[in-house]
Amino acid sequence: MTVFRGFLTITKRNLNTMIMYLVIFLSICLIIQKMLLPETDEAFEQQSLNIAVIDRDGGQLARGLADYLKTWHTIKDIPDDKSILQDRLFYREIYYIVTIPDDFEEKYLTEDASLSVTKVPGSTSGYYVDQQINTFLSNVRVMTAGGFSLPEAIAYVQENTEASSEVTLFDKNGYGSQTPEHAFMYQYMPYIILSILCYTLSYIMIAFGNPEVRKRMLISSVSARSMNLQLILGYGVIGLAVWGICSLMPVLLYHKSFLSDPHLPYYLVNSLLLTLVGLSIAFLIGTLVHSAEVVSAVVNVITLGMSFSCGVFVPLDIIGKGLKAIAHFLPVYWYEINNTLISGNRSFSPSQLTGLYTGYAIQLLFAAAFIGITLVIRHTRRQADS
Repeated sequence: MTVFRGFLTITKRNLNTMIMYLVIFLSICLIIQKMLLPETDEAFEQQSLNIAVIDRDGGQLARGLADYLKTWHTIKDIPDDKSILQDRLFYREIYYIVTIPDDFEEKYLTEDASLSVTKVPGSTSGYYVDQQINTFLSNVRVMTAGGFSLPEAIAYVQENTEASSEVTLFDKNGYGSQTPEHAFMYQYMPYIILSILCYTLSYIMIAFGNPEVRKRMLISSVSARSMNLQLILGYGVIGLAVWGICSLMPVLLYHKSFLSDPHLPYYLVNSLLLTLVGLSIAFLIGTLVHSAEVVSAVVNVITLGMSFSCGVFVPLDIIGKGLKAIAHFLPVYWYEINNTLISGNRSFSPSQLTGLYTGYAIQLLFAAAFIGITLVIRHTRRQADS
């Protein structure tokens, strides 16, 4: 087992790199979860602001608009003085000022007229009030154009505003339609698995590919078959170790929710197939690259490139069609498709199961393709050397 022991010895020298990537992985997962998970159903409650309505018109439409805004917000009684209004806005005593000019009612109903508004700079809440004002005025205009009197139109719009409806959210995946915490970890797992395997195994392959080392191995008593078997064993041990450590993380952090997830086997199979893909990519890189200095650049391009284009760091929902079309030809894309399917459903329909197994099969085909390409390259080189 000389080759296998050498395999493990070189692996130990790269433990610092493996630990560094594990720390990066955990940090990314925890930070992203802290940012996204608080956005639950309660985050969609309507927001009430302190606002000021400066009514210079005094008509029915102006009073109706003020009453309408009272339904949502708190209207502060502030004098129509520019300096006072600016001070109140600066000290955040109010967040929005709407000024209704003279003759606004007559101009709005007969022609196009606009209101003057002032918002807190950089605040998004002002757009919320803009939408409410536009909704009120548009509804009143439509109803008066349809034959209703102005008081009837204002009363009808106000009545509809006060009406409420009961909304029940469908729990699609058993987690309140929210993404499970451990699903975030599996979303970012391709980066860590590919990085660790490609770095570690590429350095090992470069070390064994050194001409002096290769010559010593050829004249040793260890047969070529035994050397290949020991290399395969080394690949398998490291691959299983990395997969086991990554699979253990969600157990330690989210043991109850993760272990009780009925889709746990699907998560494990998906990540195991990704590990096989990572081993095959590492095998290819270690065969093509002969310099340890080049490994870092090559691995970064491959891991970060697939992470940003296949849905690891950037959700697939917001990736452009062109880039997504290219991502179809990368294995991590199919891993992320499966991960999204697993985390987004409590149970699978027959068509969803077919899609899931298709994603598994495609990852296996990618791994087989990378191994086949690498074996062809190594065979060609041996023939050239002989």
